[in-house]
Amino acid sequence: MTGRHDDEKRLLERAAVREFIRLYNGRHDVKLRLLYQHDRPDAILQDSRGGKLGVEITHLFYDAAEAKALLGRPDGTIAGPVSLAHLIAQLNELIKRKESKKQAYDPSYPISLLIRNASPTFKLSEIWAAREHIYEPNDVFIDTWFLTRDGTKEWKLVNLDDLHASEYR
Repeated sequence: MTGRHDDEKRLLERAAVREFIRLYNGRHDVKLRLLYQHDRPDAILQDSRGGKLGVEITHLFYDAAEAKALLGRPDGTIAGPVSLAHLIAQLNELIKRKESKKQAYDPSYPISLLIRNASPTFKLSEIWAAREHIYEPNDVFIDTWFLTRDGTKEWKLVNLDDLHASEYR
């Protein structure tokens, strides 16, 4: 059972990092490419100047029941009323948990955190409107990226280090 879970996790991570690279490269002169998937951090990228970047990848779900349902393993749990505050609390906890584990990662290159919002519950515009409630990442990771959708099939990429900027891109 663990093997299937690990394979599924790697596929989710690969999809997230590929979308991250596509969006990142679309707006930066220094391009990134995936060198290989790894553990602690989950991916090693190389930039067009030859530098390496580690990326720790995690997925945000509204709750465990939503995660199971979206991964094809519904457990019959009925969700209560949904709230944006709950999703933001989940996001804040995820950021803090990843920051606390960072010391176990390979320190030979800088590491970014990539959070892929897997929950279709709220759009980026709704989340960003409540950004004053999102935990502002500290300097544990060089960047904290948020990959999400805004009501369409297209992914959007926001750097959470810019939380207090006026608009997302």
